[in-house]
Amino acid sequence: MCMFKSGFIGLTGRTNVGKSTLINAILSKNVVITSDKPQTTRDRINCIYNTETAQAVFVDCPGFFKPKDLLGQKLNKIIYSVLEDVDIIVAMLDISENIGPGDKYVIERVKNRVQPKILVLNKTDLLPDKKKPCIADVVFGLRAEFGFFENIIPVSAATGDNIDVLLGMLIEKLPEGPKYFTDGIITDMPAGKMISEIVREKLAENLFDELPHSVIVEVENIEKSRTKSSGNITKIECSIYVEKKSHKPIIIGKSGTMLKKVGQSAREKIEEMLGSRVYLQLWVKVMENWTKNENFLNKLGYE
Repeated sequence: MCMFKSGFIGLTGRTNVGKSTLINAILSKNVVITSDKPQTTRDRINCIYNTETAQAVFVDCPGFFKPKDLLGQKLNKIIYSVLEDVDIIVAMLDISENIGPGDKYVIERVKNRVQPKILVLNKTDLLPDKKKPCIADVVFGLRAEFGFFENIIPVSAATGDNIDVLLGMLIEKLPEGPKYFTDGIITDMPAGKMISEIVREKLAENLFDELPHSVIVEVENIEKSRTKSSGNITKIECSIYVEKKSHKPIIIGKSGTMLKKVGQSAREKIEEMLGSRVYLQLWVKVMENWTKNENFLNKLGYE
């Protein structure tokens, strides 16, 4: 009888190296939000990959960065908590950029951990063609410098290149264990949190550099009902919090056009997730210095 293997795989790296994109590529679903902005992921998110003989729980968490406020301190606390709990650690670098102090800071944080450690070199697709033949030399150099990694593997989370090799490597290293999540579950993120993440993702997509990063979305109410004409409908009320009064008109846009655009694209994705029609109502509220407000952060789950 073939033994069943299971365990938790923690992904770490500096901000914006593609951790969330990698998980979405493995699961073939957009489970966690992605953006070219740093600090897109703000929570510990368990994402479940199942085979007949294994269950790999990928733990996405915020990227390492130097905290500037209480929110930053709490995000780094999440990262250290993940590193303590998981069975395998995956450290990720962006191979299309030079390895900098931020990458070395991450590597130092995982260096002395007892778990098996794998170094993933992401974004091979962004390398110029003339540099792609040099990937093997880069891997050789990193093996010499960081010999505590059991494997070093280049991938492209965006194109899927080498993802199957990485996945096979990770499953092979999983310990024998139980099935932690039942079949069909791909994430343990509550529906309300997934909705707030979708809204925040659409804010990032539509506002680009104009979006102040001190934005958070809270789902105030979810109510399912049924109408005679259109069947099931889910009414959702969300508050978008910003730190400064000057940020509010940026998100609302002229005559409300930006908020309407964000709401429409978020609604479509939420409907796909819930499998029902959605009425989405968004409010923009000012909560000055919320990233430094202990009570407010605790209320949002950052304890």
